[in-house]
Amino acid sequence: MGSVTEVELSEDRILRVIGPAKIDVVTGRVLAVGSKFSAGSSLVVHKFRSYGIKILTHSKLKITLGEGARVEEARSGEEVVDEWLRIVEYILKKCLGKLCKVLIVGPPESGKSTFTVFLANYFREVGVRVGVVDGDIGQEDVLIPTTVALTEVSKPVLWLRELEPLIFRFVGCISPQYCYSESILAIRELVDEAIELGFKAIVVNTDGWVGTTSGIEHKLTIIRWVKPDLVVVTDREVFNYLSRCVSNLVEVIYAPKPAVVRERSRDERRELRAQAYRRYFSRGKVRRVKLSEVGLLNIRALAGRVLTLDELKELLKIPDSDLNKIVFSSRFGDTIFIITEEFIDTAVSHDERKIVAINLRDLRGAIVGLMGERLSDVGIGLILGVDLNSQEVITLTPWDGPIRGLVLGRVKLGEDFEEVGGMSKCIL
Repeated sequence: MGSVTEVELSEDRILRVIGPAKIDVVTGRVLAVGSKFSAGSSLVVHKFRSYGIKILTHSKLKITLGEGARVEEARSGEEVVDEWLRIVEYILKKCLGKLCKVLIVGPPESGKSTFTVFLANYFREVGVRVGVVDGDIGQEDVLIPTTVALTEVSKPVLWLRELEPLIFRFVGCISPQYCYSESILAIRELVDEAIELGFKAIVVNTDGWVGTTSGIEHKLTIIRWVKPDLVVVTDREVFNYLSRCVSNLVEVIYAPKPAVVRERSRDERRELRAQAYRRYFSRGKVRRVKLSEVGLLNIRALAGRVLTLDELKELLKIPDSDLNKIVFSSRFGDTIFIITEEFIDTAVSHDERKIVAINLRDLRGAIVGLMGERLSDVGIGLILGVDLNSQEVITLTPWDGPIRGLVLGRVKLGEDFEEVGGMSKCIL
């Protein structure tokens, strides 16, 4: 049972709330993450989040605190609400009356996602139709990790998880260095889709890969192809670097992070991803997809020319004891794929070809993208098994429409939907 406290604060004071907590506005009016909340309204702070609440008029608040939550009045310089307000008002002046694209860049736990919502809420508050492209594939809030999603901010929100996706792209991994091109293309395509849908402001939240030169180059490539009107950076060092690189091409703005934040540990970030997977796949049902009826991307073993056991025996030197364990084999280009239900202990080799041995059990839990007509992304599935007798892939997915293609991702989930490892891109 949570404890309940009441606070009464005068105009312009800032209250810091670290979740989990529920705030009921009894009297007055407050600003939270760019949205205004008046008497009779309430807002919920998740246990992994913290926010600075600015008092707009003399207000009385009733706050229910969960385990580990706390509420305190911020000291001078600890919160950045006023600075963020100045920045978003500046952006609004630059953007009003025209299509405007704003890109948000910064390391993990630097306030990127919160500033994204703050700015989007502010656009909505003044009547601008605003869309958010959540390109943080590792901590994707709108749909699930491994995807980039577009959503519309049409109501006051504190967290992108409160919204539903309009369109998404499956990129298949949670670290952009492993799907460099796919992550950039997905963001660019969804920005274009947002323009087609008539959004007047598009805010793009990017991943936190900025601590290496490759990560910075990734963000510079996004800037090149998205062509934002403004870039907002939530880290001083990254801001200085991007300013030197692109300030003559696009305006770069520094938005400081709060001095006190609810930083999430690596385990907490993993748990947040698991929660997103559970939320999505809990709505799923089991579907059997015939391999002969779908296109296969990144699934070379099942797309190659099927080899008979006699052909395989001619190509490779495999003992009969191990040959009997092979349930499927194929040849794709310079590679021979061998699929077994049991582990083969014998080293298999060939003078000219690569050999990839796959255990069927290794495929269980792999995430796959589901494609519809005209190569459209329509859903995400979780592989429950592969039935080679019927030539079917068994998936768990909430998508109930036609499936025209499968795209193998690089993430595997366990029984509790927690990540248990990755899939090598060449495993199938």
